Amino acid sequence: MKIIFLDIDGVLATNKEFATNRTKFREKYLWAKELRVPYRFNEGCVDVFNEILDATNSEIVISSDWRFHWDLDELDNIFKENGVKKSPIFGTIKNKRKMSSDLEDDRVYQISEWVKFNKPEKWVAIDDMNLSSLGPNFFRTKDSEGLKQTGLKDKIIKLLNDDNTTSSI
Repeated sequence: MKIIFLDIDGVLATNKEFATNRTKFREKYLWAKELRVPYRFNEGCVDVFNEILDATNSEIVISSDWRFHWDLDELDNIFKENGVKKSPIFGTIKNKRKMSSDLEDDRVYQISEWVKFNKPEKWVAIDDMNLSSLGPNFFRTKDSEGLKQTGLKDKIIKLLNDDNTTSSI
């Protein structure tokens, strides 16, 4: 199984979406009001993400803090309403934390533990935080561009589809 550990803010939703008027957004979209969703995903980022999903047939594991606010059924609805072709199958371990006050360290730890326990065939982590200690499986986005960042899509697809790479921590 190929896995994409996915952050949402700064990856699928850029600073532009984060800065939108949340009240107006929820008034316009009933699903967003019902699910307490603060803003839409960026359409261009979703298009790129769908291309990655089509090219790699990967599954999605949520590493984003969104996993603390919505369960998998709710995330399924959110992803569908935003046009994402697949929904998450898991979230990383919610309550298992490294003894750290650093969000980046905690996220690296949670992803590492998930990989060790589940042993995916291939995996990548996409985030706007610096998770570089995950090594070559990590792809950092700029929060102003998200997945629309030039060249990023092709690098992710190459790693997930390359028969000569191994996924380990």
